[in-house]
Amino acid sequence: MKIKFSQELLTILGYARDEAMRTGCYGIGADHITLGLLRHRDNNACRALKECGIDLEELKDAIDARVFADRAVPWQDQAMVRPTRAAAALLSVAAYEALKHSQYEILSSHFLLALLRSEGNAAVEFLLGKGLSYDSVCALMREYHFVLPRGGQETVIPKIEDLLGPLGEQLTHLYGDAQAKTNYYS
Repeated sequence: MKIKFSQELLTILGYARDEAMRTGCYGIGADHITLGLLRHRDNNACRALKECGIDLEELKDAIDARVFADRAVPWQDQAMVRPTRAAAALLSVAAYEALKHSQYEILSSHFLLALLRSEGNAAVEFLLGKGLSYDSVCALMREYHFVLPRGGQETVIPKIEDLLGPLGEQLTHLYGDAQAKTNYYS
C-alpha cells in the first residue's frame, strides 16, 4: 500500500518552511504547518474552518503572537530548518486520517483533523477555544464532502500503533523527499 502527500499538502509544507524562517524558528512545528495552510488558503481545511466561523486572519495572528521571534532565519540557513518530531508525528496522524477515510493521498483536511487531535500548539488552542472539536469538524467535512462522502462509512483499518512505526520512519525524510519531487511513501 502506498500513501502519498497531495501536491496541495506539499505546497503547504513548502510554505511551512518559509513560515518557520519568517518567524525565526529553525524547527518547523505544527503551528508553522498551520501557517502554511493559511497562506495557501485554497484548500478544504481553510474552507472547513470558514464554515465553522473561524476568522483565518485572527487564527494567523494568534499563532504569530506565540511563535514569532525577534528576527527571521537568514536565507543561507534554510537547509538547517527542519521539521520537529512533533510535526512529523502530526503528519503521521494525518496519514492515519487519510487511511481511516479510505484515501491514499494525504490532503489538507486530513492535516486539520490530525491537528484537532493534537495538543500544545497555538493553533489547536485557538480552535478549541472557539468551540471546535475533532468530531464537529469531521461531521462538517463529511457534510460538505471535504473528506468523506455524505453518509460514508469509515473503513476498518490497522491500529495506529501498527502504522506509526513505518510512517514515522518515512516522515523523517519528508522534506528531502519533497524537494526531490518524490512524494510517495510506502
